[in-house]
Amino acid sequence: MIEIILTVISAVLNIYTFLCMFNILMSWIPGLKFTAFGRFIYKITEPYMGFFSRMNFLHLGGLDFSPIVSIGLLGLASSILSGIFATGRIFFGAILASILRNCWSICSSLITILFLLMLIRWIVLLIKGGQTSFDSGWNQIDILLNKFCYKIAGTFYKRNLNYQTALLISWISLLVIMISGNIIIRTLSMLCLKIPF
Repeated sequence: MIEIILTVISAVLNIYTFLCMFNILMSWIPGLKFTAFGRFIYKITEPYMGFFSRMNFLHLGGLDFSPIVSIGLLGLASSILSGIFATGRIFFGAILASILRNCWSICSSLITILFLLMLIRWIVLLIKGGQTSFDSGWNQIDILLNKFCYKIAGTFYKRNLNYQTALLISWISLLVIMISGNIIIRTLSMLCLKIPF
């Protein structure tokens, strides 16, 4: 009986995750949200996704990271249920390992987005000789990255840095964080799975 309940809950979570992802995709296509189907999807997903979009710390500059976090938490719940279903019992070590892996997955997704933005922006600055026009789309990306990059680079160098150097230092720092984070989370997950209860 419990297996059937877990299967139904897991299926509902997977369907709801798909609907939330579809809601995100609808925001990329103008007018789709205003169709009858779009309004239906919005009504179903907005209470959950709206909760995260109201969290200010998930907004960095012009980027909204709340959809990544909301989808990630649904994935976490589904993963925990799948683990319980696979083992047939509530296994604390497996749940803890799943929580660690999914939290790191959310964090690494955010880091990857920043990592790619920094790399692309650094390459563009390198090609353009360190200058881009004020009215280009890069200005919005610079507003997003500027403070963040100088804060990271400032932890390593106290002297004045130009923006291009700050981007490179921040990019290398994020690369180190991603590599070391993967190793640490993999190790911690294996230790969690050895917990006997």
